[in-house]
Amino acid sequence: MKSLIILFSFLAFADVAFSQKVTSNLKFEQGQVFQIEMKTNTTIAQQAMGQAIDFKVDANANHSYTVTNSTADNTTLKHLIEQISFSFDGMGQKRKVDSKEEKDLNGQFGKPIKDLLDKKYDIVIDPAGKVLMAIPEKIQLAETDSRMAIITTMLKDVTDLVQPPQKGTGSFFKILPDTETGKGEPWTNSYVNQSGKFDEAYTISDINDSTIVVDFVTSSITVSKAEMMGSETTTTMNNKSTGKIIIDRVTGIMKEKTATTESNGNTEASFGTLPVTSKTTVIIKIKPVSN
Repeated sequence: MKSLIILFSFLAFADVAFSQKVTSNLKFEQGQVFQIEMKTNTTIAQQAMGQAIDFKVDANANHSYTVTNSTADNTTLKHLIEQISFSFDGMGQKRKVDSKEEKDLNGQFGKPIKDLLDKKYDIVIDPAGKVLMAIPEKIQLAETDSRMAIITTMLKDVTDLVQPPQKGTGSFFKILPDTETGKGEPWTNSYVNQSGKFDEAYTISDINDSTIVVDFVTSSITVSKAEMMGSETTTTMNNKSTGKIIIDRVTGIMKEKTATTESNGNTEASFGTLPVTSKTTVIIKIKPVSN
């Protein structure tokens, strides 16, 4: 009899766990600040004139969203970048740059870094996290020395932070679908931006009292331009990303995101077609702070 009671209790618990449904319903507080830390690690292997050329870039970016207005219908957020740092190793060069170091701001990368730090935007989102308005709609960065393009391309996860999301698309905070979704249930999303075309597939892998865990896979095709050995290049990459997102169940706001992207493609240049492969890992952590 005792065994039957335990069995029925387990089945009842399992039924509740699998019947739990969640949806995108974000809860913000006026004046709240979300401090976001992003760390990326990228390695690239490229063949040129029979020789292997390897690059490695580690980058950190600290940025934030401040809730400047919050109502039942919408929330206004102000975005800014607070710090950028990176280290580069490739083509016989090693560099370390930190936006908090005055000497680095006055150096070779000072101008583009200052440009990034100066860019701000405001967005208005609905309760699900979809963008209703972005001011400005697009940010134009100053042109950099084409010889530095290969490094800035490897920092694309960082430089893309300054661009506001387009009206009608999901904001940084939009993860869950608009319809109620339970554990094991999938949904998809597709979009096109300045980097390329992206197809995303999500599945909720766990729901508990405090968090929602989402697994995802993203496939994309991206195109970038740079300069190598005095020649303009165009690189087309096929990318596949896998990762996990942890969401606060009470607020619906992301707490952490990890992703690994493996890519392969070709670089087209005047001196031929060069095969290229890369791997990037990204870790994002979000910390809410009340004023």
